[in-house]
Amino acid sequence: MGVPKFFRYTSERYPCLNELVKQYQIPDFDNMYLDMNGIIHNCSHPDDSNPHFRITEEKIFKDIFHYLSILFQIIKPKKLFFMAIDGVAPRAKMNQQRGRRFRSAREAEELEAKAKAKGEVLPTEKRFDSNCITPGTVFMARLHEQLKYFVKMKISTDPLWSKVKVILSGHETPGEGEHKIMDYIRWARSQPDYDPNTRHCLYGLDADLFMLGMCTHEPHFALLREEVKFGKTTQRATSIEETNFYLLHLALLREYLEQEFISIKDKLPFPFDIEKVVDDWVLMGFLVGNDFIPHLPNMHISNDALPLLYKTYMTVLPTLDGYINECGDLNLARFEVFMQELAKIDKEKFHDTYADLKYFEGKTGRRPNFNERKEYKPNNDDTFNVNIDDIKANKPDDELQALINATQEMFLDDMALDDDYEETSDEDATMEMEFILHKKDYYMNKLDYSKVTDEVLADQAEGYVRAIQWNLSYYYKGCASWCWYYPHHYAPYISDVKGFKDLKIEFELGEPFKPFEQLLAVLPAASKHLLPTPFHDLMTDEDSPIVHYYPQSFETDLNGKKNEWEAVVLIPFIDETNLLSAMAPCYQRLTEEELKRNTHGPMLVYNWSPNPLGPTSAPDYFPLIQSCHATEQTIWRAELEVSAEQLKRGMLPNAQSDLLFPGFPTMRHLKYETEVKKSKVKVFDQPSRNENMIVKLLPDEDTNPPLQRLAEKLLGKVIWVGWPHLTRAKVVSVSNETLRLHYVDQQNNNVNGVKTSAEHNTGNLHRQWISERSTVIEHNLNRLGIELGDVHVLIHATNLKGYKYAIQNNVHMVMEEEWCQTPCGYALQAVVADAKAANLRPPAKFLTITDAYPTGDSVFLLTQGQYYGCLATVVSSEAARSGRIKVCVRESTEPVAKAHATACPYRSANHAAAACGISPQMLSRITGSVLVIMGVRNDLPTENQQKINIGLNLKFNKKNQEVSGYTRRCKVTNAWMYSERCIDLVKSYAKAFPELFDQLAYSMNRDVFFEADLWPENMGEGKPQSVQKWLKGLSHGLSARRQCGSEALEPEEMKAVWKDLEDQLTEIKDQEKSVTLHVKWNLLYKPELHEGNVAPDAKADYKIYDRIVCVARNITVPLGAKGTITAIYQPTDGNTVRLSDKMNAQPTYQVMFDHPFTGAMSEELFEEARFYRMLPANMLNISYGRKTRSVVKNDNNVDTGAWGFTQPPALLRRDNTHNSAFASYSPPRELMKFAPESPKVEKENGSAKGDPTSLLRSLLKISENETDQSKQNKTQPEVNKSWRNKEKQPNVPVQAKPQQNWRKPVDNQFRPPAPNDWVNTNSNYYKNQPQPPPFVPFAPPFPGPSQAPPNGPPQFRVGNQFPKHLPNVSASLLPSWTQQAPPPAMFPPNKQPNNQQMNQPKFNNNVPNPFVPLQVQTSQRRVNHVGQPPRNMEGAPAQSSTLPKPQPVVPKAQQNQQNNPNKQKKRRPRIAANLPFQLD
Repeated sequence: MGVPKFFRYTSERYPCLNELVKQYQIPDFDNMYLDMNGIIHNCSHPDDSNPHFRITEEKIFKDIFHYLSILFQIIKPKKLFFMAIDGVAPRAKMNQQRGRRFRSAREAEELEAKAKAKGEVLPTEKRFDSNCITPGTVFMARLHEQLKYFVKMKISTDPLWSKVKVILSGHETPGEGEHKIMDYIRWARSQPDYDPNTRHCLYGLDADLFMLGMCTHEPHFALLREEVKFGKTTQRATSIEETNFYLLHLALLREYLEQEFISIKDKLPFPFDIEKVVDDWVLMGFLVGNDFIPHLPNMHISNDALPLLYKTYMTVLPTLDGYINECGDLNLARFEVFMQELAKIDKEKFHDTYADLKYFEGKTGRRPNFNERKEYKPNNDDTFNVNIDDIKANKPDDELQALINATQEMFLDDMALDDDYEETSDEDATMEMEFILHKKDYYMNKLDYSKVTDEVLADQAEGYVRAIQWNLSYYYKGCASWCWYYPHHYAPYISDVKGFKDLKIEFELGEPFKPFEQLLAVLPAASKHLLPTPFHDLMTDEDSPIVHYYPQSFETDLNGKKNEWEAVVLIPFIDETNLLSAMAPCYQRLTEEELKRNTHGPMLVYNWSPNPLGPTSAPDYFPLIQSCHATEQTIWRAELEVSAEQLKRGMLPNAQSDLLFPGFPTMRHLKYETEVKKSKVKVFDQPSRNENMIVKLLPDEDTNPPLQRLAEKLLGKVIWVGWPHLTRAKVVSVSNETLRLHYVDQQNNNVNGVKTSAEHNTGNLHRQWISERSTVIEHNLNRLGIELGDVHVLIHATNLKGYKYAIQNNVHMVMEEEWCQTPCGYALQAVVADAKAANLRPPAKFLTITDAYPTGDSVFLLTQGQYYGCLATVVSSEAARSGRIKVCVRESTEPVAKAHATACPYRSANHAAAACGISPQMLSRITGSVLVIMGVRNDLPTENQQKINIGLNLKFNKKNQEVSGYTRRCKVTNAWMYSERCIDLVKSYAKAFPELFDQLAYSMNRDVFFEADLWPENMGEGKPQSVQKWLKGLSHGLSARRQCGSEALEPEEMKAVWKDLEDQLTEIKDQEKSVTLHVKWNLLYKPELHEGNVAPDAKADYKIYDRIVCVARNITVPLGAKGTITAIYQPTDGNTVRLSDKMNAQPTYQVMFDHPFTGAMSEELFEEARFYRMLPANMLNISYGRKTRSVVKNDNNVDTGAWGFTQPPALLRRDNTHNSAFASYSPPRELMKFAPESPKVEKENGSAKGDPTSLLRSLLKISENETDQSKQNKTQPEVNKSWRNKEKQPNVPVQAKPQQNWRKPVDNQFRPPAPNDWVNTNSNYYKNQPQPPPFVPFAPPFPGPSQAPPNGPPQFRVGNQFPKHLPNVSASLLPSWTQQAPPPAMFPPNKQPNNQQMNQPKFNNNVPNPFVPLQVQTSQRRVNHVGQPPRNMEGAPAQSSTLPKPQPVVPKAQQNQQNNPNKQKKRRPRIAANLPFQLD
């Protein structure tokens, strides 16, 4: 079955089915089942398209273990964890397995051959043969031993695993993995102590899991699968950390199916039972094909086969006396009626084929031969040698007579329904005869019949019906026969499946194949090395009796499908008797180990034991288990067989289907009606192609009630929101278009007992309300397919995000609810005020303080200061009644990350395009998507035509994504910027395909191109395919995508940061010491006391270069591991079902850990895997808690830009705290440096280096006035070390250069040397390109005019002064701190200037200067009136106070504070908050 087809179609038809998994929103599951083969394939050969890919066995096993750990961590089952690997499959499955393995072997050989033909050197190591993932191979035997070790290790070391029963059903146990899971569920349901409300979660990738889950009739069943993205530019996730998972709720699917068939509820002559309708729905799913039988002709999911089946079912069922599928038993009489109604599609579909035949005959004057009938793959030359005139003259041959008889009945049935039937015309008769020939052609060429007789048709009908019954038995009861299989590659025509109502269907159970028998039955000769050596000759020797089963070449047939992987593999079927007889002589040459691999084995059940069982030996690659606590017992397959009498069918009677189970969506609590129509609901980030079931709410109550009455009812209450995915939320406000009422409690200063506060929706508030209402309506319709109707009232609520334990009265542990920070709006008619629910809260784990903080337990400190984030051990909790717990803290010095400027800066589009020699429009087009349609230009809709993308895919505007190392989006201008790596890539692209760039330059305004537009002289030569193949060979496709706005260090910078950190870690090694403290319980963090998405420290924020520590216990990162943040990834625009998830989405942080660990991610330039993406709920920010951010450490040996000044690190989106347009920069890092050994401030041209005055003038382009020029610098002796001295501080004047004419040109402007650009000799477009303009890198402004290079960029030239005809800027209009002495950190100790000998500046505020920012003028006025008394205290003496100078925080410069306790502390004047020099 086409997995994406069925999964996508069902998910889009029923939009609410899929739910993006957030870990804190996962419902509680009792049992979790894994269909392991999908995991093994993903971890062993993730990229089959790369012939160079190689992977070691150790890496495969470690990845599988990591995958299992993450899945267990996501779901956290409470009772059972079932891991099922495919064992020997039934004979019916082997046909499909055989076709898959033959095709994969041929594709691998073709890829290697193409690579060698292009001269590529392949690795010497053998590639991983995915066919070894078959029972009985050495790989599977070794994997089984590794999994046994893994389970024992996890149960012995992981507390979560120790609480559940683990079952491992390996490759030794016969049966497919998912069906072994179903066998266990059927057995469990038959037990007397089974809980009918058990919650199941099944992981797997096969679409037939829909059917299997629905067959169980369990009320709480969900499927877990990876996120599926459709589109040609979709990037496959390479790790489980980057993979999103979806929960598909089968309980909600049951409710959708009830609405699908609700129209016939009152038309049935028997009671409407949704559980029996579900059984018939499973039957209809088999008709579009699965792994055991082919699909019926014309039954393709992509051609709306499922709606056709549903329509036929609703037409037929009211005419029957019961349901068709009776819990796995096919009612043949009812099924025959259904098939005859469905047979009408055969004639309807043939109309299109008949029109094509007539068109061909009219154009050529003859019938098409077998090579011209592209729909089929005939193999009989005499197929179409039939004279149509003989047929009209009633002279058909014997082969056609059976088909005519079979077809006449169908036509006569149609005629009987038409009272106005007239004699058919010659055209109708001709079409009927053509239909007969059409079917004859199908049977003779598809099914290899030489003659089509009544016996042939009866055999086809019987075989197909028998296949349907075998499938039903396999899904509902277990394998009915291990040896039965469908003996054809194709199914019969629907109109020929009839006359079977009296058929007796019985199956012989038989025995499953042995592992080596299955290997020989399904493997191609290319994979013979996976079998023991004695069997090799059977597959390759010409004298072998079964060598014809292993053809070296074979054909495939799409058979109406569109994708090559859906094609039918035309290889011969294995004859069981011949196979076993040929293998018999080879067994005597097998070794004992090989004979052991060729036997069946039991399932293994593991439980935790409190008694240690001693050490357990480990297989290769892994350490010894020192103390094993896992017990192992065996269960054979026969023990789980359930007899027909004990089998429980349908939903169990005591299931609580009316209760609301949190996390399991349901539509029961609101009234609604449904309609199926094309609404383009975006379930998978793009509009649906087919119809959607739209749910329209029918509210019972008024949707616009009085707001005050509604507020009294809901404000402060906990309700259910997000229907049908109901979650708990706390109402904080209610609003309509004119008024908003807020909830006021004790935390919101409710002192007068008033519970609400009113706020009128006017102005911006009104526009905000309208926008929020539109967002709610659009999200429900465009994502969930829910029509809310008229929305008059919004309920604003904060969703539940988790729970946190707290100590109550210093005695008991209580669980408190934690709510999201940002409230979300919901329509009044879509919320449920009260619902009867089960298990609102998780069960309490800790009741007393001793339970929560036992002696020896590990905790983390949240005390601000040197102990923040330290891992501590609980010594005693006896003093908990006093609010404190005694812990032993392990304290260590933390390294400080340095910023390194080693990566190339990003260029704007104009500069990058000039460097490439193309236009900015061309650069924008080629770095995005360039879609090409093959052939000449036509007028057909481009949406339905197949396209080839030949763009570089380095930026994604719609998805708002950029590619690491190549592109990024400016946060201010929203314009795209390009790196040197991107520029080099575009250059190489243009060199390789210059004619493509020539043609693109003349058609830039098109969205979609045609092959004839770009290669007019090379049509049909496969030019687009060759370009696409060249692009796939480049490395840029492997670079990670991230949301625009993410902050990230480039690989070169991360490498430089790590080298520095490595040196610091070496220096501070072995400096850890232990300290015993009594700490308040609320300043201790223990991960087990928090559930959900609760951050350890809600006040902490995270920035690049911050040091963090992992505080989560059950994730891949070891507890207590420390690292440095190297990237901040903004949350993706996930297509979540909950609007609140988008509003409360948190960024993820890439952390470079100090030590590598198993499961970590690797990055470019790093050999060891030491990276991992962390969430705020899993870490503590050491830099925040210990306040080490103020120490800004920079590398002294940093690269310089084109004009000699320092380039900042290529840090993406480093947010600035200043918001002013003319003060939006950070002071240069030269301000932060100081030289304690120098007694004087370094001067250049009379201006103090690093003087804030010079910096502000450089920023604002203002000059000093004439009075500043006459002042001289004077060095004053130091009086007081403290810059907070209460006395007045004199001014240090700064000498300025004479004013120059701002229009004066600069003779020697800087011109960087132009790169040696290529010139294409075959293209006029790239000849004689002008030199690119100089690139202006982004860097902080210079500290003063004297430091700017003489020939630098214009904005930094010394000659840039104000014109003489404009008023000069007086120094008195500058801020007061620009006239004060430099920071004391610039002076050595005991050499501070004499503050008493300096004069206060004088200001003139009468006339504001238009060239000084308003904020600066405001701060001047505040400073000027600091010493003046208030207007109501004119008689009071003026206070002697000065404005303290802002200083950079330098930890090495210790300052002695001399405070007089007798004096009243003076109030510190405020400084304008947006000035760039205000430092803490």
